[in-house]
Amino acid sequence: MKNRKWVMLPLVLLLVILSGCQAVGNLDINSAMVNDLKVKSIESKQSLAVQLTPTSKASAEERQLATVLNGMQLNIDHAKLQDNGNISLEGGIAYSGMTLPFQMFMDTKGVTIALSGAQKPLYIPLTTEEQMAFLPGNLTMNQIEDQAKELITKSASLFFKHAPNPSNVTVDSVTQEVYGESVDLTHLHIELTGEEFISLVKPFLTSISTDEAGWRDLLATLYDFITYAESQMSADEKEYMSYLTLDQTKQEFVNESYADVQSFLKDVLSEYDEYLKEVSAEPEFKTVFGTNTRLSLDLYFDKDLHARKQIVDLTVALPNSEYTPYSMFNVHTENENWNIDGNIVADPITTPNGILDVTSKDFTPGALLRSFDKTSPVYLLLHDVARITEKSIYIDKDPSYASYNVVTKDRVLLMSVKELAEELDAKFTWNPATKKITLTDDITGAVTTLSLNSNKAVTDGKTKTMTHKVVNIKGVTYVPVRSVAEILGATVTSESSYIVVERK
Repeated sequence: MKNRKWVMLPLVLLLVILSGCQAVGNLDINSAMVNDLKVKSIESKQSLAVQLTPTSKASAEERQLATVLNGMQLNIDHAKLQDNGNISLEGGIAYSGMTLPFQMFMDTKGVTIALSGAQKPLYIPLTTEEQMAFLPGNLTMNQIEDQAKELITKSASLFFKHAPNPSNVTVDSVTQEVYGESVDLTHLHIELTGEEFISLVKPFLTSISTDEAGWRDLLATLYDFITYAESQMSADEKEYMSYLTLDQTKQEFVNESYADVQSFLKDVLSEYDEYLKEVSAEPEFKTVFGTNTRLSLDLYFDKDLHARKQIVDLTVALPNSEYTPYSMFNVHTENENWNIDGNIVADPITTPNGILDVTSKDFTPGALLRSFDKTSPVYLLLHDVARITEKSIYIDKDPSYASYNVVTKDRVLLMSVKELAEELDAKFTWNPATKKITLTDDITGAVTTLSLNSNKAVTDGKTKTMTHKVVNIKGVTYVPVRSVAEILGATVTSESSYIVVERK
């Protein structure tokens, strides 16, 4: 964990710089950034590419992952954001000279993704009971978003206002083509290294700590957001979600919260130099926050201070340790925006053959693969590159330590057939009348029948003798792990205290 923490910190680089800086030339970056947060509808296009650089210690599998990622590019040819929050995308994933087209549509209920060649589109619901349980009363996700807009805008404005400028910042006037239209734009260019980023943190914290009016305004908006949510609660919900309710006036809340903010920032600033000196001595810190970590950012604003084009190139140097098989990664993205706040209608995806719900218990690797022809590029990508069929299960031989129901009989390790079937995505049915178990292989579709108190397994008409019979102990039906795992396409290896079940 000590080494991994430095891998994540550089991502703050992109967030802080995208948050804006102080005014440069005739461009008020603060206003431009806040202005973009107020956009309700927009059309755009975007490309995204990721590059990983393996170290000499990288395994063959880790090198293969780098090869796959380095050869891929996500292209969104046309995105539409409707003012009601609906979004549609059309694009493709470029890989090995092929393009895998896709469409996506998202509304408040869920996300539908249509992949080229799929029999049914994938569906990801966004309003399941578990996901909506935290919303009080009749409050909807749209209402939460509407109420949060002002809070987000105030937060962004406060941070944008105090973000200091890197040394390499330029602004000039250019003419660029955006979606086939020649547009006069103001070009903001920023370059920043990890080393310089560290030098900007303390001035930012110092500056933002002095903005009492800004903090009080933000905290007052936060109070309004919380009290609005509270107003939608029933009495029972208020009792259950007491952590969300307030028993203070707005002025009391703002005063107390501002004092807490000031105390926190004072403590951070008083210890900052000493802490920085301590962590700067760590090799991991020096690598990540060195000159090899760098950000190049180009933003193009129109006369209304809307960002019409963006080019972001972020490279993060990674520490040399056993936890990081890569020496650096790079993210490059470009996008164009048009028809800002225009009359835009997102494009839904038709589902004449139904959907494949990814949250359903029937959604398995095999179910996903069966949605495609075996010769299709998506099938090959999922099966050969993403390897979605791979499984690894570790089973402790000692029942007192095992996370599964296991027993040892006649020196054979047995496991709950239901648990083993679930781990290998096999469909499991039990017929109490015949005392027979039916297992359907998720990948091949082969059907196996097992009988209680028998060591015979019948798979698609062919009989195999297992190492132990099927037994029922205290209401749990057990089967020999090795025999049944192999029937379901897995291999089993034995270690000193546990066995490993692997499916490729």
